[in-house]
Amino acid sequence: MKVVFLISDYVLHNHIISEYVAARPQDEVAVVKVPLVLKGKGRGSTAKRIVPQLSRRFAWGKALEFLTLTAITWTPKILSRGATFRRLRQTARLHGLPFLRVDDVMCEESLSFIREHGADVVVSLFHQILRAPLIAIPRLGVVNVHPGLLPEFRGIQPYFWELSEGSERAGATLHLIEDERIDAGGILAQASYRTFPGMSVQLNYYLTSKVASSLLPRCLGALEEGRLQPRAQSADEGAYWRWPDSAAFTRLKERGYPLIGWRQLFGVLAGHQDEFEAESESLAMDGECRSGDGRESP
Repeated sequence: MKVVFLISDYVLHNHIISEYVAARPQDEVAVVKVPLVLKGKGRGSTAKRIVPQLSRRFAWGKALEFLTLTAITWTPKILSRGATFRRLRQTARLHGLPFLRVDDVMCEESLSFIREHGADVVVSLFHQILRAPLIAIPRLGVVNVHPGLLPEFRGIQPYFWELSEGSERAGATLHLIEDERIDAGGILAQASYRTFPGMSVQLNYYLTSKVASSLLPRCLGALEEGRLQPRAQSADEGAYWRWPDSAAFTRLKERGYPLIGWRQLFGVLAGHQDEFEAESESLAMDGECRSGDGRESP
């Protein structure tokens, strides 16, 4: 099977590609890097568009998060843990994967790259909206890695809202992108785990990526074999969450969940989460969500 990843360069989720290649070495994988910018805008223009939508506390918190991750990205070179927080281009080079960087995922260069690779499946994990010309290319469809549980947590930064709203469970959802609606396509698979006191938003994001990286190879394998029956989402289910405001940030703090957990991040770097697994996993088969061993998931 030929797979193209559309992905932003973020050190807390780049490991998904390495783990997919290790799990399915028979697949031909290529990577399209899409920066965290709005379509047709540079970093400065994107910041001018988005920052006014953020609460001051959240904006400062995200700035500190950026600086933290930038510093930690260099730490693996010292601790010999390069695979944990490896940059995207390094990941592609390590595995010999075709690699393309574009600012606009819908540009002709990007579309041509995907066509030339002969993509059977496109996997997306980034923030631009896909349009019909790209959605129509892969034979088996576009699978989005959503870092939250659908349909309860659609939209922006679901891993923040899961904690801010006091959800007892967090996780990842793999769903189809069938049109230009956001987080609305049929659900293929889910993995979830219990939240715990003191969990940081950063750690929650890493854990969503961790469980998604375990589920993705099995999900795409079942999709290739025609064994999945996507579970449709209703527009009446769940909610769409936008950028966190001050009230959400206050709720997060009152519930004891920090935005950044330094000790937790260095714990990830030291391998403390290497064996982390979801408590519940499901693949959509025969119209129902069922766990990998055929039992209905809770």
